[in-house]
Amino acid sequence: MKLTDGSKTIEITMMSWQGSGWSPDISKDFFNAGSLPFDEEKNVYTVPDVDYCIDQAEDWKYSRGDHYSDSPIDPDDLGVFVEEVEE
Repeated sequence: MKLTDGSKTIEITMMSWQGSGWSPDISKDFFNAGSLPFDEEKNVYTVPDVDYCIDQAEDWKYSRGDHYSDSPIDPDDLGVFVEEVEE
């Protein structure tokens, strides 16, 4: 999923390890893509703050903040892959 806030653009992928491979990317569900403005020409979703989105994804990976879980989660089993993209 490609996200931009107008000053920074990233490609973010979020997956969980399924024992023999990674699950499909859940980032569009995680960030509620259907409710975000979408630029079809650039294939990018607009968010208020890209760094905040990265922080939220990291909280999911490490079970912190809004994404805290009492269930034991191994962060090695959750993948957050972020790549900055040039516009």
